[in-house]
Amino acid sequence: MKVLHTADWHLGKTLRGVSLHEDHAHVLEQVFRAVVDEAIEVLLIAGDVYDKASPSEAAMKLYSDFLERVHDETDAAIVVIAGNHDSGQRLGTASKLFDRRRILVRGPIERDEIPLILEDDHGKVAISALPYGEIYAARRVFEAEDIRSPEDVLRAQIQAARARVPEGARWIVVAHAFVTNCQPTESERRLSVGTVETVSADIFEDACYVALGHLHRPQTAGANTIRYSGSPLAFGFDEAGTTKSMTVFDIDGSGQVVDLKMVDFEPLRQVREVRALLVDLVADAKVNPSEDYIRAILLDEGALIEPAAQLRPHYPNILQTLREKRQDLAMSSAGRALSKLDDPVGVIGEFLTYVRREGVTGREVEVVKNVLDRPAMEDVS
Repeated sequence: MKVLHTADWHLGKTLRGVSLHEDHAHVLEQVFRAVVDEAIEVLLIAGDVYDKASPSEAAMKLYSDFLERVHDETDAAIVVIAGNHDSGQRLGTASKLFDRRRILVRGPIERDEIPLILEDDHGKVAISALPYGEIYAARRVFEAEDIRSPEDVLRAQIQAARARVPEGARWIVVAHAFVTNCQPTESERRLSVGTVETVSADIFEDACYVALGHLHRPQTAGANTIRYSGSPLAFGFDEAGTTKSMTVFDIDGSGQVVDLKMVDFEPLRQVREVRALLVDLVADAKVNPSEDYIRAILLDEGALIEPAAQLRPHYPNILQTLREKRQDLAMSSAGRALSKLDDPVGVIGEFLTYVRREGVTGREVEVVKNVLDRPAMEDVS
C-alpha cells in the first residue's frame, strides 16, 4: 500500500508579517501532483493544518479545495489530524459528512480511537489518527486524573487505539508530538509549560509506521519507521538553505516499510541569508535580483543609512537587516574584577568562584570562550 506523509502546513502563516499564501498554494500543488504521480493510496496529514485556531477564509479555502481535489480526482484515502496550532473542534466539524470508508479527519481527542480500515491484496491496514490533545482535555475524555504530561496523553490515546486494531492488521499511527532527542526549529510552539513536553519513541511499539507532525525538520525519531516529514516551507531564518520534503513509502504484506524516499519540495521563494558589507550586497543584488525571503547580515562598522531601503529595489522581500558586531565586554561599574576587564574569561571565573566557592572547570572555560567568540547581532531594519 503506497502512502504519502506530510504535516505542519501552517496555512495562513506569515513570515515576519509577509503572507505565505502563494507559497502554500505552490507547495500544495506539489503534494497533489505527488499523490497522482506516485499512485498514492493513502495521504497522511499529521497536524497543524492551520497556523492558528481561527484561520482566515483564504486559508480554509486552500485546505478545503485541496481535500476536494484529492477526493474527486484521485482514489487516495485521506487521514488528517489536528495539531497544537489547530482548533480540534473546527477541523473536525464536518468530519461526519465525509465518506468514512475513505476519509478520516480527527479534531478533538476521543475515548474510542476508531481507525480507518483499508484493504489491499495482503489484508487489512488500520490507520489510527491521534490528534493533539491538551492535558486537562485528556483527563476529562479518559477519566484519568493521573494524566499529567503530553506523554501521558499520548499513552492513553495509543492504548485506546491499539484496542481497536483488528487481529492481523498492519498498523499505521498518525500523531502530533515532540519525540525525545529530535531537533526542533525556532518556529514550533511549546506543547506544554511546567512539565516535560517530549515523549518516548517506545510509546509507538507495534506500529509499522508512525507519521509524526509538530517538528519542522524532516527527521527520524529513534527508528527509520518513526518519522517527521517536516513542514513544506521554511518558517524561520534558522532554516535558511534547508531542503523541505514529504515522505513516500510502501507497506508490504508483512507490514515492512519498503521503498521509502523523500520527495523534495520546490518552493516558490527560498528563505536565505546574505552576508557582506552593505555596498557589496547592493552591488550583488543589482546583478542578481531575487524575490526570495532574505535576511541581510551587514559587516559594516559605523553609521548606515536605511540599508533595507537600499536593498529592497532588488530584494523586494527583504525581511530583516542585522549588523554583525563583536560582543562589547566593557564594564562601567566598580568592583573587584575591574583589573581583569581585558580577560573576560578570568572575570567570569572569579565570579563563579565567588558565588559557589569553586573554580571553573575546563569544560566551562571552553563554553565561555565559544560564547564570547560568537558575533552578536543588532537589528538595523
